[in-house]
Amino acid sequence: MIIFLHGFLGSPEDWSPVTQYIHTPFKALNLPGHSGTPLDPSLLEKEIPEKVTLVGYSLGGRLAMDFARRFPERIHSLIILSANPGIESGREERLAQDEKWISILENEGIDRFLEKWYAQDLFSSFSMTEEIKKRRKKHDPKSLIEVLRTLSPGKLPSLWPHLKNFSFPLLFLFGENDIKYRKIGKRLRENHEVMWIPHASHPIHLEAPQAIAEIINRRSYDTSR
Repeated sequence: MIIFLHGFLGSPEDWSPVTQYIHTPFKALNLPGHSGTPLDPSLLEKEIPEKVTLVGYSLGGRLAMDFARRFPERIHSLIILSANPGIESGREERLAQDEKWISILENEGIDRFLEKWYAQDLFSSFSMTEEIKKRRKKHDPKSLIEVLRTLSPGKLPSLWPHLKNFSFPLLFLFGENDIKYRKIGKRLRENHEVMWIPHASHPIHLEAPQAIAEIINRRSYDTSR
């Protein structure tokens, strides 16, 4: 079984361009604090009771790594897309940055927030479709604010010290145009497999879904057999 975890602002439907090519049974989950799901990270413990290939993008990737740290016996392999294992310095600066985003949500609304969020360099080659924009606008701003405050890298402990102890395979994927995550990939390469996706920025599963699916198919199998 493959479990997919989307990123901040995302939904399980974000994985549809990828999962149409997947050969193994899969399930795409709602992240805590999204689409009416309570902001309770322990929900993943109930949703992932058995050994799986766990695939996570961005915030979903960070939660996937933390889940693997706490429940290594439930992990066959980890495939992490454009996710930061954590920050070891500059936490106050990151929290201040999060508060600026929260202020935009509170004072300017979800439309303006989405416009500014996707104008970041991380998304340099990403063109958001109307369908994706419609899904993003369905999110409750108050829930998104709680996610920003609760699940921020500035708030969560860094996972860097734990990654070298993982006994299962960890594959890290990032986009060629995603400079920040290229640096993270360089550091992860010391202990784990790292691959870059050509002509893509941060949301590689949306920009290169077939390439991502092919990689996942090569590195996963049906653990129910």
